Amino acid sequence: MYGHPKHVCSFSYMFFFVSVFLSRPAQNEQSTSQGGDRDAGQDWGTTNTDLDRNRDKDRRREEKSGHKALPLSLTTSSRNVKSCNDIPLESRNLPLQRILMTKEKQEELKELLQDLQTHSPKYTLMWFLSDSDSSEGEEYDGEGLFWPEDKADVFENDSYISVRKKMVSKHNHNLTNILSENSKLCQQFQRKQSSRHYMSMLVQRKNLPAWQERENILDLLDQSQVLVVSGMTGCGKTTQIPQFILDASLRGPAGQVANIVCTQPRRISAISVAQRVAQERAESLGNSVGYQIRLESVKTSATRLLYCTTGVLLRRLEGDADLKGVTHVIVDEVHERTEESDFLLLVLKDLIVQRPDMKIILMSATLNAELFSEYFSNCPTIHIPGQTFPVEQFFLEDAIAETRYGNSPYKRKHNSSRIYGPGYKGGPRNAMDYVFDDSESFDKTDFVKDSIPDQDLCLQELFIRYSDVSAPVLKTIAAMDLDKINMDLVERLLEWIVEGNHKYPPGAVLVFMPGMAEIRMLYERLQANTMFNHKGSSRCVVYPLHSSLSNEEQKAIFSRPPDGVTKIIISTNIAETSVTIDDVVYVIDSGKMKEKTYDAAKCMESLEDSWVSRANAMQRKGRAGRVASGVCFHLFTSHCFKHQLAEQQLPEIQRVPLEQLCLRIKILDLFAEKTLESVFSQIIEPPDLESLEAASQQLQDLGALTADEKLTPLGYHLANLPVDVRIGKLMLFGSMFRCLDPALTIAASLASKSPFVSPWNKREEANMKRRAFAVGNSDHLTLLQAYKGWCSAAKKGTRASYAYCRENFLSSRVLEEIASLKRQFAELLSDIGFCREGLRARAIERASTHGADGVLKATGPEANLNSENISLMSAMLCAALYPNVIQVQTPEEYYSDGELKKLPKASELRFLTKSDGYVHVHPSSVNHHTRLYESPFLVYLEKVKTRRVFIRDCSMTSVFPLLLFGGSQINVELHNGEFVLSLDDGWIKFAAPSYQVAALVKELRWELDELLEDKIRNPNIDLCPRESRIIQMIVHLITTQ
Repeated sequence: MYGHPKHVCSFSYMFFFVSVFLSRPAQNEQSTSQGGDRDAGQDWGTTNTDLDRNRDKDRRREEKSGHKALPLSLTTSSRNVKSCNDIPLESRNLPLQRILMTKEKQEELKELLQDLQTHSPKYTLMWFLSDSDSSEGEEYDGEGLFWPEDKADVFENDSYISVRKKMVSKHNHNLTNILSENSKLCQQFQRKQSSRHYMSMLVQRKNLPAWQERENILDLLDQSQVLVVSGMTGCGKTTQIPQFILDASLRGPAGQVANIVCTQPRRISAISVAQRVAQERAESLGNSVGYQIRLESVKTSATRLLYCTTGVLLRRLEGDADLKGVTHVIVDEVHERTEESDFLLLVLKDLIVQRPDMKIILMSATLNAELFSEYFSNCPTIHIPGQTFPVEQFFLEDAIAETRYGNSPYKRKHNSSRIYGPGYKGGPRNAMDYVFDDSESFDKTDFVKDSIPDQDLCLQELFIRYSDVSAPVLKTIAAMDLDKINMDLVERLLEWIVEGNHKYPPGAVLVFMPGMAEIRMLYERLQANTMFNHKGSSRCVVYPLHSSLSNEEQKAIFSRPPDGVTKIIISTNIAETSVTIDDVVYVIDSGKMKEKTYDAAKCMESLEDSWVSRANAMQRKGRAGRVASGVCFHLFTSHCFKHQLAEQQLPEIQRVPLEQLCLRIKILDLFAEKTLESVFSQIIEPPDLESLEAASQQLQDLGALTADEKLTPLGYHLANLPVDVRIGKLMLFGSMFRCLDPALTIAASLASKSPFVSPWNKREEANMKRRAFAVGNSDHLTLLQAYKGWCSAAKKGTRASYAYCRENFLSSRVLEEIASLKRQFAELLSDIGFCREGLRARAIERASTHGADGVLKATGPEANLNSENISLMSAMLCAALYPNVIQVQTPEEYYSDGELKKLPKASELRFLTKSDGYVHVHPSSVNHHTRLYESPFLVYLEKVKTRRVFIRDCSMTSVFPLLLFGGSQINVELHNGEFVLSLDDGWIKFAAPSYQVAALVKELRWELDELLEDKIRNPNIDLCPRESRIIQMIVHLITTQ
């Protein structure tokens, strides 16, 4: 039996709070009558006049907000806290948490609120801005505190227009300067024709299959506005087609020089392709060819071919809806079907109607051009043939036969009779004899249904399915767990390749693994093998490849090793299409990939290992044979390839949450007046309606979207921030409550990978170091402390910084990324008016002192008055992450033999969410070993399902942050003789010691909501003295609870 101990909500700091419990017997059934209702109101210090006034106020607020508010005047037990059928049964009988407030503090708060109602803060706000902002003779409702609707619209539009102008100004270019640059580029291109380096690169370009289709591609583009190009990986479409267009335009007049944007799904590919193209053009990167990714760009006013990530182009469209000056948009790797690329296709489909002069080229590495052609009104398609070198394709049964692999440690979890067939009684040693003895019972016409996976077949059934495969190979397959990646077999295959006792030529080996964990596992395994490490020989060099590598690390992967040395690259699916390593001869395909899935009903993402599609498998095969005949080993069976793998991967837009995309849709002029459902229905393969409805509801809960799908002021600003909406909300609230620097640090860390690293052999030591930074039962504040420690160490020099990271198991590279992202966030907030105007990330970095990221200095002391207030930062996390709340259930109190109260074990605590029931705190969390929480509430960013549902990062929050920042409204009702304040549907509720406390809290919350709405609507305004008093009161309540 689980409940909360009486002391579970006592707090460390009790400067002015004491517990107030009023002795009052529970009301009986008779109190539900009208007379009983009046008596109850009078007993609690209320009068009928009070009740009527509060009812009127609630009614006016409902009319203004559009939300149904439960009246403060409700004092009858017949209106109990409502029962919600969708709330887990485990949570319905949890003890109420009590609001603790002294009489003195009640009087102080009451005086403040009365003063605010006497003098409308809206009127004061207008006076504070300027005399021109108010109209003489304007009437105000002192109790309703309503802003005149026409005035609100003026402010809203002025604020948004200002932000939009800033965004548009980034993409405005002087036409005279453009023509001047174009003339220079044309002259440079003419001179380049006689360059020896350029001509040698041109010879290589002409050997690519894409060059053979050059004239056809240019002719089709002259005739059509949209063209779909398909071609196997390595045919040259990504590097050559943009150059075909650019070169053709540079031979004409300056006014017709093309301005091309080519999108890439990954940062690493945008950089590497831009570098390669610049090299082919015999020029430095940033001249006519450049790239732009988040936090980094290499381009100039002369750049006419820009490789960028899809997200960069989408952000540009928000401020430059017509893509002024852009002549060609090339969307590369459309077959990957990312959420952003599918949405970009929708935007471009509408945009070409307004821009008939702009050309769109879609490039796919798979033969699914018809799908995209039909989407763009049956536009023309062209296919570029693949490699001329053949690639032999082998499957699991072939790999086992070639390497003579057996006795796998990756065994099935089935008994012998399931593996070797019904009726088998012996051990594995006699298995083959049993099969052969029983083989006479097989008929050549016997068959096994194709729909049954190999994993579910016994040896006899495998013998029927694979009649041409040797018995020892089938025995190995029958014993193996085919759903797991067999690292033992991968290592054996690599040994077979390097030993060279086969007919295939030497060359680099590319091994596909699903994720970082598997890459690390195989890498460490190879380092322990003398054939692959430098201790035993120098026959091999092994590189990991993933999206987080630095540019320097990437360059080593593309370089060719000395003769006699085999290069082995262990990669995620980034090497399928985004990165080309041209000396690869061998591919080992594990058959697995990491794939995101999303449960809209539970608002939960899962990152799970899944089988690749046939299209993925063919992409991986195509990576071999760039320079000679190639070989590809798929570590799944031929039957699995033909009958079990899906033809194509499910589009990402059908597997991810849609909140951020909904905001992007609403901020674009193209779709602002359309319903979300109508816009999503136009996507090439739309997501299901349940996912869309879940996203819309989440945005309404966050206050970013109205019920009729209009962007609120908060939603508008969140849409301008290229981050998860909750991270964006943290940034905005950090600005408004003057704790901007730590808020940006936490926001940047949430938008990045974790800087904490856990070596396989030192995982517990790493977790202990992480817990040493723990603050306030919060993973987020723990990360903040680690980051601040890194900044302090960096002041002593680079060596001290690296030593700090080594000692505390931190990644210096990730910490540097967080610092860069933090500066970028400061620039974004500056653009939308939430901190000093004119901040630029690069300028902040240049002005920063050694060891600091520069943001604290750049944003100024006013924006950081509360930056050292840990309790306030916890409240900001609550404001940002609600409704992602966990209730902590503690076992009933028990005592030792000496009658001393014992703390529960961490494993005895239960963590309850509204939608998923019980969940688990991840072992990497600083809260994993916590035995007692001062407050029984935690907030979190996301939950992830693996074997169980885990909360990775969470932070404790308390009563006042939830009441003041959680939910869209506070409901007040009388329940069993106590006044109960509940958030939204009543899953989170608190007991007030009196009617006055309940009324004061609800009133303060309403005043705060009004204040924040003004600030979000007009971020450039300063708070007037009365509004500052509200902020100060709230900060004081939170800090001293």
